Amino acid sequence: MQDVYSDHFGLIDFHRSQHGSGMSGRSLPKKFVAALQKVAEQTYNNLFTVQQMRQISKDIGVSIPDFEGFITSLNTQGFLLKKGPKVYQLQTFGY
Repeated sequence: MQDVYSDHFGLIDFHRSQHGSGMSGRSLPKKFVAALQKVAEQTYNNLFTVQQMRQISKDIGVSIPDFEGFITSLNTQGFLLKKGPKVYQLQTFGY
């Protein structure tokens, strides 16, 4: 996977987010988005249901108490684009 470093456009550093240390409030979204990115690249599909995203978070060992709120926050920040009821599109860079 190619490294994507944060730049003046605010792109996420996916490499560091996967290999960073700790689980701060800021690294949690990066780790989750990086996991979605990986699945999207493997499946050539960047649409995810909330159920699929819950499973991905479990698969990477991330526990998110308010999952719906977390997804809404990622949508507000522009990482996810709501496409329909409980369906989101991952906004990727270089996909």
